[in-house]
Amino acid sequence: MKTTEPETHFTLVRTHIRELRQIPEFQFSVIQIFVERNLGFEAEHFERALQCEENVVFYRDEQACRTGILTTESVKMAAMTMTNVMLREQRVSLLTEDKLVSRDPQEIRRKLREQLEIYSMQFKTADTVFQKNRCALSGKVGGFKDDIVICLQLGIYWTETARLLESMI
Repeated sequence: MKTTEPETHFTLVRTHIRELRQIPEFQFSVIQIFVERNLGFEAEHFERALQCEENVVFYRDEQACRTGILTTESVKMAAMTMTNVMLREQRVSLLTEDKLVSRDPQEIRRKLREQLEIYSMQFKTADTVFQKNRCALSGKVGGFKDDIVICLQLGIYWTETARLLESMI
């Protein structure tokens, strides 16, 4: 999205939910939304803005008593690993462009492919002897973005994690 206006974001998500509801298989499905939790309380704002949408729930971190997910380095590493395994095992696929719910299905598929090709481990050496060398997952190289691939990874990670937790109950 190329806007910083929160109400525009809320409207886009509402529209996306309603477009998903046009697909017969998703008409009455529960849609669980995972918003990255940060200091700006965006997850809570999304939850409040979309509270009237039927069968829409937000992930809540009960330990932190907050809505949203905290994307720590360990979560990013686990999400990347799980996505990598599922891609290699051909357990992840995209709907065809005529069934993909997006304002521009062809462009979103192109961007996802581009981001998947660039997303990798980025190694940063310490500037001083008192610092540590760092390793981070990122696709923000040479002006590229990685928001779509991060969204895919977190979707895979949290969906699979929730499924595994449910199977243990």
